[in-house]
Amino acid sequence: MSAVNSAYQSLANMGPQGRWRRAVFIAFIPMVLVFVYYSSYPSSYLSDGLKAQSYPQSQNVSLSDEDISMPAIIKALYGPILHPIDAANFTDEDGDVYRLSSAPRYKQKLGKKVLILDIDSRPLTGNGQLMNEELKWKGMRPLSAGMLSHYMFAQIHGYDYKFIRAPDYPDRWGTWVKVPMMKEALKTHEYIVFMDSDVMFHYPHLPLEWLLNYWNMTDNTLAMMSIDPNEPQNYDAKGNRYLNTGFVIARQSKRTQEMYKAWAECPSEKKYPGCARWKQDWAHEQAAFGNYLRYDYDRPDDIRVLPCVEANGAPEAASRGGCKGVFVRHFWVDKNLVAKNLADSVMQYFLPRLHQHYMSQASQHIVDAKGYRLDGAELIELTQEEKDKAEAEKGKNQKDEGF
Repeated sequence: MSAVNSAYQSLANMGPQGRWRRAVFIAFIPMVLVFVYYSSYPSSYLSDGLKAQSYPQSQNVSLSDEDISMPAIIKALYGPILHPIDAANFTDEDGDVYRLSSAPRYKQKLGKKVLILDIDSRPLTGNGQLMNEELKWKGMRPLSAGMLSHYMFAQIHGYDYKFIRAPDYPDRWGTWVKVPMMKEALKTHEYIVFMDSDVMFHYPHLPLEWLLNYWNMTDNTLAMMSIDPNEPQNYDAKGNRYLNTGFVIARQSKRTQEMYKAWAECPSEKKYPGCARWKQDWAHEQAAFGNYLRYDYDRPDDIRVLPCVEANGAPEAASRGGCKGVFVRHFWVDKNLVAKNLADSVMQYFLPRLHQHYMSQASQHIVDAKGYRLDGAELIELTQEEKDKAEAEKGKNQKDEGF
């Protein structure tokens, strides 16, 4: 056997059954999202300790070998890394640690008691819009991405999800319809999470229950809303900053129903003189709540005001009062960022899993030919002296990645 043939035989031995495994691996790529589930992820969580949680957290999740439905794919991707509901802390992607201020109130999944809610009165059937049957990634409208992220969040955690196609008020700005629709939703669900279509949870694997613990939702809390940035247009008549009604967590109670009724009826001016102005003037229902309702529902736990840095804005808006949306992002700064962040909310979880699977199979698809030298078109096995020289000259004639 010639030296060349001997070299190729040696290379084949480096990658067992290399040729057919390469074909199988390439064909297998479309299935990798489900398959990566089978890797094991040890958990180091201490539920009663103060140890910072790694990001993301790993757990065991069972999945049928033959189930490749969308719910199964979502479960495979996010299930193993769901953050524990009663965790003492959460570490974000930048390494910042957020700790509970007291023992967790919510220790069990709320499941279908929670409704993730989208509300719109428009048909949304145009090109790139959510209700168009031919929706594709290319050309998708930003707000379609936002509502799909809401649906995905509900699927990940087992919450209920509804899109309400609301009737219009004949004399009010379109965003007013959210108020009576939230009121109705609170008749069937204990908790609702309403989000404008340019609002997203930044960490899909972080349960709502953990955020309720972190933000201290109590039995007496009616609603949670984030404060708006410290800018002139965001102040009410009494000099206080508006609460942003694009992200609302509300809890079912008689008093909550009373508040929503008063809010929806505010422009009638039966109770709140001057409120009719906000039928059409910006900031519409948000201004009505900020100028009137917040002052009638002002018990200590009634309205939980969330920090702008945690539940409003986005990193691109950090210069506007620090509103960078650590947990909840509101892309009023640039609605074109919504689709990008939907992609990020998938890829930040998929890529590490794909990479782990790649490395776990390394012995089957990585061929190490560094023990050979190139001579024209031939591969010649190195002597020990040549190996030592190659090690000393490692990196010669190479450029750094990306340059």
